Formats: sequence, C-alpha cells, structure tokens
Amino acid sequence: MRITLRGHSCLEATTIDGSLLLDPGSFSQLDGAFAGISAVLLTHQHPDHADQRQILAAVQDSSLLRVYAPDALARILREQLPAPKRAQIITVAPGEDFVVGGIRVRTFGGTHATIHGSIELVANVGYLLGDEQLFHPGDSYQMPIGIRPQVLLLPLMAPWARIGQTMDFATALNAPVWVPIHDGLLNERGLNLFDTMLGARAEANGSLLRRLEAGTTYLLDELAEGSGQNSGTPAGERK
Repeated sequence: MRITLRGHSCLEATTIDGSLLLDPGSFSQLDGAFAGISAVLLTHQHPDHADQRQILAAVQDSSLLRVYAPDALARILREQLPAPKRAQIITVAPGEDFVVGGIRVRTFGGTHATIHGSIELVANVGYLLGDEQLFHPGDSYQMPIGIRPQVLLLPLMAPWARIGQTMDFATALNAPVWVPIHDGLLNERGLNLFDTMLGARAEANGSLLRRLEAGTTYLLDELAEGSGQNSGTPAGERK
C-alpha cells in the first residue's frame, strides 16, 4: 500500500486494485485528489474533514465513486444530490468490515471528542485499513479495542485535544509508527514544538514519529519498518 498525505487530516491510500481518500476537508490540498479514487471515507461532518462542495462534485462526476460517512453526514450529502446519485452515499457505523478499492476497511469509535459542553457532539468513525496496517481515528481518542496498527495517523492539534491526551492515546495504542496529522492550524513554531514533544514520547515508547511531506507518496511497509524512505513520486504524477 502507498499513502499520500494531502494536508491536515486528508490521506490517500493506494494499492494495485484502487485508491481511497480519507477526510478530504477544507484545510487539505485537494487539487486532483479525487481523480481515479474508488471511495471516500469520512470520519465526521466538520468542514476540515469533509469539504462537501468538492465531495458532491466528485460524486456527480463519477458513477463509480462511493462515499462512506456516519449517518448524519450521509443524510446531509444525499439531500444535496439528485435521486439517481444518492445510492453512492453509504452510511457507516462502528463495527463494520468491508472492502473498497482492494483495501479492507474496518470501522471503530462512535463519537467526536468533546470540545465544550455548549457544542453539540457529532458522530465520528475511525477507519482501520488493510491487515491492521493504518488507523485514522478522525477527531477522537476513543481506543479501538483489540488492534495494534502498524501506522497510527495521530491528530496533532485541535480545539478538543491536549498534548497529554495525544501522548496517552498514542502510547496506549502502541503503534510502531506515529504519523502526525490534523495540524492545519499550526505555524512552523507550533509544528516544531509538537513534533519535539511527541518524538521524545514515541522514542521512550519504542515507536517512531514520522512526519510525512504533503504531496509525496510513501510505501507504507517502509514507514512501518522505520526506513524513512519514500517512493519519490509527487502526488500529481501518480495517475
């Protein structure tokens, strides 16, 4: 499996059988992101994870594209589509197991992390790809029971998160490789600070913090082995 970070919380996963796009949101780099995509997996409805305008346009452009989303978001998307297109939006909940684009997908979680008591909670689904190869938790630190992914996509900074929670979640899940995501609100100073703190915690845990360059495609197995190598293929040249 090859993976390409498209900024913030958006990641593309590709095999010889197809490609998935996780959380294409408004903070991400989405130029050309939907080309050749078999499915879009959405963790929840917030705009930085689900750019509805671009997702709906992609559905209109392709009869083969399927979009997987929690119930509330799935209903919102269907309401904006003509009747023949609504079947391309598929509702998912925790505990499901399916294959799209040649990639096995399992779902976990249930609820977005609490921001404040005055802000309504929304559903949040985490996605485990492959044979426990990669886990995207969305906006939640709910522990996925019974798994240990090779690579954890680790939300770095959010209104709902503290660095201590971030460290505890990553340590408890005990993935060999931690890849920072959800960092679209950080400047260079913030990125360096968070990476330094999480890098030290990862090393103490026997894990490796690996920051990916947005737009570059990496071999997932090499990340899991800690080689730090990438395919050297810019995202725009893969198709």
